Amino acid sequence: MKPIDELRQWMRREHLQVTIIPTNDCHFGEYVPAYFKVREWLSGFTGSAGTLAVTLSDAALWTDSRYFIQAARQLEGSGIVLMKQKVAGTPTIAQWINEKCRESQATPASFAVGLDGDLFTADEVEDYRAQLGGIPLTLFRDPFDTIWAERPQLTFTDITLMPERYAGMSVRDKYLAVRNHLCIEGEFAMFVTACDEVMWLCNLRANDVEYNPVALSYCILDNCGITLFCKKEKLTREAADYLAAQDVKVCDYDEIDDALSRIPGSVPVIASGGLCSARKMSILKNHPMVKEQVVGGTIAMLRACKNDIQLEWTRKALLEDGICWVKLLKYVYDNYPSGELSEYSITRELLGIKRQSPGYVGESFEPIVAFGPNAAAAHYSFDSEESSAKVTGSGFLLMDLGSHYPYGTTDTTRTIWLGGEIPDELRKDYTLVMKGNIALSQAIFPAGTRGCQLDILARGPMYATGKMYFHGTSHGVGQYLCVHESPQIRMEYNPIPLQEGMVLSNEPAIYVEGSHGIRTENMIAVRHYMTTGFNTFLRFETLTMVPIDLSIVDFTLLSEDERHWVEDFNRTVFETLSPRLEDDEREWLLNYILR
Repeated sequence: MKPIDELRQWMRREHLQVTIIPTNDCHFGEYVPAYFKVREWLSGFTGSAGTLAVTLSDAALWTDSRYFIQAARQLEGSGIVLMKQKVAGTPTIAQWINEKCRESQATPASFAVGLDGDLFTADEVEDYRAQLGGIPLTLFRDPFDTIWAERPQLTFTDITLMPERYAGMSVRDKYLAVRNHLCIEGEFAMFVTACDEVMWLCNLRANDVEYNPVALSYCILDNCGITLFCKKEKLTREAADYLAAQDVKVCDYDEIDDALSRIPGSVPVIASGGLCSARKMSILKNHPMVKEQVVGGTIAMLRACKNDIQLEWTRKALLEDGICWVKLLKYVYDNYPSGELSEYSITRELLGIKRQSPGYVGESFEPIVAFGPNAAAAHYSFDSEESSAKVTGSGFLLMDLGSHYPYGTTDTTRTIWLGGEIPDELRKDYTLVMKGNIALSQAIFPAGTRGCQLDILARGPMYATGKMYFHGTSHGVGQYLCVHESPQIRMEYNPIPLQEGMVLSNEPAIYVEGSHGIRTENMIAVRHYMTTGFNTFLRFETLTMVPIDLSIVDFTLLSEDERHWVEDFNRTVFETLSPRLEDDEREWLLNYILR
């Protein structure tokens, strides 16, 4: 029996006509432990974002543009319809459910929809209730321990200390900074549900979630201090001693519900409806709720603005990563003529190189190595060595790679051309992407600027040719934390202003299905530029130290200023990395940036 049919049997017993399955755990991070990968088990789609809606006879899966090609391939023959988010004509989940209700000729009151109240935020549930109108929405508790016979176990790893020499700040100082931003006098309780926020606040790291160095954990802050909820036995002695010295109380992970229920009813509570599960928010429903004054969330924004110590360690991480990139690029060019390269062999070589890098902890996301038409899938991945493409003939090779070091996280993409002469149209696409990257890199903007106000700089060069990309231009990057964090630079409005110390990606792109994909991505930091009688102005510092291939640039499309920028960038990369390279690697890099 197919997994989705087992779900339908359970739905019949529970008198549900529709079940909505998200890609979430109860902390709502981007990546989830295998235990929570229910949507993947039911659908076969392995992308990191998507929501599945199942009726007793139909099913549909919603995902974004990064995964359109992958989802179409993995859903083929499953009977699950692919719904392309943000594409004209695609219904929302609620619209689809309402249509299924009309098709069944059932009354809305008898067409019950169910979802797990631990895996949807309170805001999401309220939105569904509003959009479903008279269709009842039922919150259930996780049934998959019985439905999914071979469900992976939930695992907890050692929780280690992020030393203050890397973090640049003590837990006690972070607590005081949060309190100052909350501007609350007297008693209060702040419920922190996002694991990366808990890790930042308590100077801790772990490996409970793939690619994200976090422990499954919660925190409650109040006027007395911090209470951490985690697997206590997994704290290393160093971490436990540090927390005790910082006056952090530690309770077991499973005690959180009881702790929430014991908060006196008169105490004002701060909890984000966009990050707190519907079920946990229901425990707090009788408390007076206080809205945070900081746009984007107090802890999230304090975490996003790196101090000078954090920025220096981030530069160190990108230097180590740059050395790995040079070794990998040299390997690719040296071995391409043999005809033996594949996406798999390049990925394997990459991991071998990184394991030799001092301090390397692991990847910050699944490596993307895509050749030719495969690069048109923004988040391409191959299923096995056999299914990975051979890197032969002519085409673009796109490599999007990121690492964790004990002091920093990296994320860089480079696209190179392999084979014969590059066609003029592809050379133009490559140059337009690079122009977008340069334009954003050179931006100077007043304090208070939002990401959406700068987004056109990256997209503008390609708009003139009728091309565009559908993902964001930028995402925040953590410091030995999640590679994707707030804020972002994207077309959609986001009220969070860009602030000094924020570290982001810069990744314009062009994807042509069936032909090629091009993305150039650097990490950038928001820095002070000048303060005048008009305003404080900010700029970006490019942090990435990986050369850009200039041999396939159409220089007739570049201004003199753009040409100087990219040539200076490559020269800086060479000067920064060359003292750490072997003689043959140094010579190769010099030839690469001069060719």
